Amino acid sequence: MSRFAKKFRVLSSLCVLLNLIALFLPITKRIQENYADLTWNQLDYIQNALADYIPSFQKETADVLSVPVEWILFFMILPLVLSLIAGIWGFIGSYVQKFSSILVFLVLGIYIGLAVNISSLWPEAAVGQEYCRGPACMLTLIFSGCGAVLAVAALASTPGKVKKAAVNIPQVEEIKQEQVEIKYNIMTETQETKQSQIHGVLVGQRGVYAGAEIPMADGECIRMGRQSDNHLIFAGEEQISRHHCQLKWDAGRQKYLFRDYSSNGSFANGSEECLPQNLDVELEPGTTIAIGDEKNVFYLK
Repeated sequence: MSRFAKKFRVLSSLCVLLNLIALFLPITKRIQENYADLTWNQLDYIQNALADYIPSFQKETADVLSVPVEWILFFMILPLVLSLIAGIWGFIGSYVQKFSSILVFLVLGIYIGLAVNISSLWPEAAVGQEYCRGPACMLTLIFSGCGAVLAVAALASTPGKVKKAAVNIPQVEEIKQEQVEIKYNIMTETQETKQSQIHGVLVGQRGVYAGAEIPMADGECIRMGRQSDNHLIFAGEEQISRHHCQLKWDAGRQKYLFRDYSSNGSFANGSEECLPQNLDVELEPGTTIAIGDEKNVFYLK
């Protein structure tokens, strides 16, 4: 499900960014008989908290808005700043990063605290007056709660760390899968004398082609994917794309050229970060490659 991780993170980011809208919506409401209702938003409280430093910010209803600066900083300014950072990071970060999700959970926790403690903002109500929560309280909880749910979905769909494969490469005498084309035969004992002439060997360590040793001539390219027009076919492996990647051996430089076309990515040497997509990446012999996830792993011999 790693293909959905980035989508969930983007949606989570959009949700927390909506908290910025709540900055301008009523968070406190005063109802009084025979008078129009009065409302104050977070921006009103923030402006009044800064009035000691910027006198022009002072509100006429200072008795209602007089709240300690520390309270305003923690319950109003801090969650807005964290929402902005989480929103931006969710867009620009990779699908495996977890930083934005942590910020989303933190924002939700602060807004729960704000909703619980909002009554501490209100002065003692006069006769015929009543103070109550404005819609901003509920909206921040809804926006942050939806963001947290999507963040959990992003974490759940992010692939786990691929375990580094063992150094010992299994040796077998015949291929275990019939899907490999004839020109990519397993090296049997009778072929071991020719091994010194083969400069590139793709060895299956785990998955569909576990145990297979596929020789690669100079400039030879192997395509991998679910679709039948690939050289190595992974039928039924949903984590592998139809045309997932290709591998080419460059004998002159003694390196492999790997290009990924997939939505789920490919991972080198147990890294959590997937290899760049649609770019040729040079890989040294001795590298392990996980295709899609840790279920299908190859060793570049």
